[in-house]
Amino acid sequence: MKKHTTKHIAAFLLGAAVFAGSSVVYAGEIPVDRIILSTSGLAQFEHRTKVTGNAALEFPVRLEQVDDILKSLVVFDAKGRVGGVTLPGKQPLDQIFKDLPFDRKQLTSSMMLLNAYQGAVVTAKGTGIEMTGKVIQVTPEAVTLDNNKTVTRHRLSLMTAAGMKQAVLEDLQSLQFADAKVRDEISRALDSIRSNSTSGQRVLTVNLLGGGTRPVALSYVVAAPLWKAAYRMVAPEPGKTKGFLQGWAVVENMTAGDWNNVDLSLVSGNPVTFRQALYQSYYVDRPEVPVQVFGLVLPRIDEGALPNQTDMQQEKGAQLQRGKMLRAEGFAAPSAMAVQADAMAVDESFMATGGMGSVAGAAAPVQSAEAATQVLFRFPERLNLKSGQSMMLPFVSRDVPMERVSLYQPDTNPRHPLAAVEIKNDGETSLPPGVLTLYEDSKLLKGSSFAGDAQLPELGQGEKRLVSYALDSKTTIDREDKSVSTEGQMTAERGVIKTAVKNRAETTYTIKAPAREDRTVIIEHPRSGDYRLVEPDPQAVEVTETHYRIKTTVKAGETKPLHVVLESQVWQSYSIDTLSAEQLDAYAGGYGSLKPETRKQFEDIAVLRRELDETDQKISAVEEQRQAIFQDQGRVRENLKSLGVKSEVQQKYLDKLNAQEDQVAQLDKQKQALSEQRREKLEALQEKIAALKF
Repeated sequence: MKKHTTKHIAAFLLGAAVFAGSSVVYAGEIPVDRIILSTSGLAQFEHRTKVTGNAALEFPVRLEQVDDILKSLVVFDAKGRVGGVTLPGKQPLDQIFKDLPFDRKQLTSSMMLLNAYQGAVVTAKGTGIEMTGKVIQVTPEAVTLDNNKTVTRHRLSLMTAAGMKQAVLEDLQSLQFADAKVRDEISRALDSIRSNSTSGQRVLTVNLLGGGTRPVALSYVVAAPLWKAAYRMVAPEPGKTKGFLQGWAVVENMTAGDWNNVDLSLVSGNPVTFRQALYQSYYVDRPEVPVQVFGLVLPRIDEGALPNQTDMQQEKGAQLQRGKMLRAEGFAAPSAMAVQADAMAVDESFMATGGMGSVAGAAAPVQSAEAATQVLFRFPERLNLKSGQSMMLPFVSRDVPMERVSLYQPDTNPRHPLAAVEIKNDGETSLPPGVLTLYEDSKLLKGSSFAGDAQLPELGQGEKRLVSYALDSKTTIDREDKSVSTEGQMTAERGVIKTAVKNRAETTYTIKAPAREDRTVIIEHPRSGDYRLVEPDPQAVEVTETHYRIKTTVKAGETKPLHVVLESQVWQSYSIDTLSAEQLDAYAGGYGSLKPETRKQFEDIAVLRRELDETDQKISAVEEQRQAIFQDQGRVRENLKSLGVKSEVQQKYLDKLNAQEDQVAQLDKQKQALSEQRREKLEALQEKIAALKF
């Protein structure tokens, strides 16, 4: 694309100006010269023509495209200026009828329309009828016909110079309003309904000012079917390091016109895109304030502060920097309205790529370039494509580094790996994502045969991807997992033991190659949390976001084990006062790597823990006895209530209650003594625990 300076890109404003002496160039004379299709679902169209002097360029656009054109239209005129860009407005019908004495419903009925124009002068003519006067009213009335059927007719009443006269509307042949303003209002309403509800196009007019004959161009971005990438790959023979890759672009012309002799380019990227209803009329709601009779005060409207010198210098510097970046990428420094168009523009300075494999290559090498956020492809020859048709075009065709491998993904198939090709992009630009059909050379078939389908993800410059296309049922892989946890270093302080626990996950893959074929196998082993790879050497292993990729070579007929070891170390904390006597005995014995003096401390703590537990058991036994006595006393008291008079049995129950009270008192003393012992033992235990430190 030719680089245009800012003064050559004419910014535009919508207006209603039509300039005298302008020549009109119609749509048929403004052919599409250049098209850029994007994978984002947008297309940039550029129309080129020549004009002489002042000119008005007119071309129809679809109604659904008007918003995008208002957002992105750029006019290129190196020797002229833009006088304005106009198109019929899209005023809502509610707003149109707001200025008329009738609404849309009244326009559908002659009776309601005439009643809306009460007092207007009309001339009514019919067979034997001719009268002119002011409309008084139109009223419906029921009329019985000769066959006894009833119909509704409408009686028109006019005030004429000779007095009030009446006529039936259905008997009139013509009815004309005398006032041209009234006729214009009705005609304008009908035209608005037609243009707003049935028209699918708008005519855009670009008014150009200038002298002499000169070239001009219009460029805009609108929605279009995205182009799709479909690849063909011929896998290399075993032992070979290069295969053939051919990428085809599927493009569609869904516009209303044919593409004749157009310069076609493709863009692969993910730019920010959106729509905005610029063609719709909007009104801002304003708050209503009460009328104040006295002391009306309205605050001054704040329009913001002027930028200081520092702000202006910073903005100027930022603009210069943006301009340098765009020029460095081969783009012209655009005006504010040209940014959307130039974001998809293709520079002329492309790096040619190409190549020939066993599959026929492209007729001419496609030019490509890598921009900051997208990849650009330009076809060197101009193309034709009729409206409504699709076309396939090769955009890459060359040999690329490849290696045939067997990719083991247990979640895909637990027994067999996938036949795959590891492909590296050694070209100058990235490759867009797309479907891929893979072929293999066959001596038996004396040519290439279909091997499988795959998906090629986006392949950046210098990057590698694995493309899986079939199941390698000749190769088998068995998997055995084992997990071991061991405790290592221990520390104790402030009554807390911290232990380093090493978790070791071991996996053994047993790979069996076909009897007569070598295999290069890539094992995808899942990554897991804090685990790190210990075996094999991490430096020789590729890492993805979710897996380790471990490559190994297996000879024909060989069965080869592959060991994968992951380790993770975590710290576990225990409060010593929660450990049982048996657990403390373990630390006092052979558990862990502890010094003899530390084991002696654990032994002393275990003794105190056991004594404390024995005291707790005694307290529990005393409490159980007390509760048993309380339950029996409850039974005795219930029996006493059932005895009405003093008796020998009653005295027996009273003696028993007295004896039980003595037992409870004795048990309370025992419990109190035991509780005191427990307090002393607990203090001794806590003191020992607090002193433990290693």
